Amino acid sequence: MKHAPLHPLLAGLLVALLFSASLLPAQQLQKVDEKELRDWADRGDADAQFELGLRLITGEGVKKNLEEGVKSVEKAARQKHLRAQHVLGTLYEDGVGVKMDLAKAAEWYRSSADLGFALSQHSLAAMYEEGKGVKKDTAKATEWFKKAADQGSPPSQTAYASKLERGDGVAKSTAKAALWYLKAAQQDFVPAMTRLANLYYTGQGVPVDYRRAGAWYRRAARSEDPWASNNLAWFLSTCPEDNLHNGENAVLLARRALKLVAEVVQSDEQPYEMIDTMAAALARNGEFKEAELWQKRCITLLNEDKDLPEEDRKKLQDEFDTRLKLYQKATPFAEPDPKGEDGAEPLPQDTILQDEGLPESKPKKNTPKSGRGTVV
Repeated sequence: MKHAPLHPLLAGLLVALLFSASLLPAQQLQKVDEKELRDWADRGDADAQFELGLRLITGEGVKKNLEEGVKSVEKAARQKHLRAQHVLGTLYEDGVGVKMDLAKAAEWYRSSADLGFALSQHSLAAMYEEGKGVKKDTAKATEWFKKAADQGSPPSQTAYASKLERGDGVAKSTAKAALWYLKAAQQDFVPAMTRLANLYYTGQGVPVDYRRAGAWYRRAARSEDPWASNNLAWFLSTCPEDNLHNGENAVLLARRALKLVAEVVQSDEQPYEMIDTMAAALARNGEFKEAELWQKRCITLLNEDKDLPEEDRKKLQDEFDTRLKLYQKATPFAEPDPKGEDGAEPLPQDTILQDEGLPESKPKKNTPKSGRGTVV
């Protein structure tokens, strides 16, 4: 049987699990007494079987042997070793060392999820969410996301918050969603920071608060996530509160987003959403001719996207055309003030402004500066 290559993300997870199995520093884990480890594994020690299996799968400290590694992990899993059960689930889900079998993956995830292992609870939730290996059930997905979220898992907290925000598999509550996003954001989970910032920006679940929105966008943009830089660039370019505009920084961030797409995501394609942001940033910086060129490029890329539903295409086309006309009139684009959600209450647990050293009150309006030309 031809084995699928070990996916980089899976490999990273396996090594992380290996390191978490020991109190030794990571550099010492690269060295191992393989004979002693095998002896303990042969005696039925589940921890040794699990460690040996991971090392054989990843080639960490021993000669790589995928097939033998899977067998060793499975021995540990059958002894109710929770991490082994989870890893076996990932191997079946991705078809690494075994034939892909989503139903078996779900079974192994469930084995450790039932015993409280948060990673498996999240993975099982994702399978219910997508209908992989199990019948699609958004309510069960929500239930499992919640169990993992209660254990402090940032991805699970974010997933559960998203379900609450949309009312998918659970009663809709944007206020509860905001609180769960905050819990994950305060653990430096970038997707949660971005979603929380968007709630502040639109006034959903929390009162409209552009300063907190900007603070969370800024914190997220310190990461290597290209969309986080893009979001901050858009905020600085188009925020309804004009004293928060900063065209010069927006241009730098928009360029960084495009650079990160190439370097981190390793994609030659430039998303038209990011091109749209670049145009808005250039316009905010007074570089209207350049903004016009980037916006036309954005429209061209949109028309080349054959997978986009026609309704979505028309909506975006109208938005892009509207912005192009503004730039042709030497006018930057700004979003309208959102209506916000009635009765939204602030989050007293959110200390982002204090953490970032930002004032609670609105700053004085800045005097706009003249723009400088930028080559597209």
